[in-house]
Amino acid sequence: MSVVIGAGVLTLVAAGYVGRKGWLAFHRAVGITPGKMKYIEPSQQQPRMRQLSLSAERMQDLPPSVLQQLQRIDTKAQLLQQWRDELTQLGQTPAVSEEEFLVNKLLKERLPELLTNYQRLARHDTVLQQTQPDSPTQSHGEGSALNLVFELLITIEAKLDALLTRYQHNTLQDMQVMQRYLQQRQ
Repeated sequence: MSVVIGAGVLTLVAAGYVGRKGWLAFHRAVGITPGKMKYIEPSQQQPRMRQLSLSAERMQDLPPSVLQQLQRIDTKAQLLQQWRDELTQLGQTPAVSEEEFLVNKLLKERLPELLTNYQRLARHDTVLQQTQPDSPTQSHGEGSALNLVFELLITIEAKLDALLTRYQHNTLQDMQVMQRYLQQRQ
């Protein structure tokens, strides 16, 4: 009888050990380091809409119109972050919307990646033009890449404008609610 109980306990411990190892291996396979993550309530999360953090090497060789548009986007992103910070200081935790998450992802990851790819293509086209002197001044590849950069910048700026408009609208609504409340109390 004690042999059966001992075998049962040993089987249970072995199954727990193998299960835990499998669980940890699964997490490592999908890119999660077990024991390193900490759960944060969604209401407490605040994505940082930082200003654009583009290095000087990414900014060189860009046309002036692209640089001007990047400056406008940077200013709007800074304004949006200031708006969120002010709401947080007032004790209102603004919920992170899908649009904010998307803009944050575009600004932090996709835009620098796109500019790097554009510069790589422009650099390769320059080398190709030097080997073929009878080709036009701007190749088809660089021109279409520049158009894609403009389209993405226009999209990002439009999304930032929509977010800023939404924050303005929400603030105006809050003010109207307060005004109606005070009028009813008189």
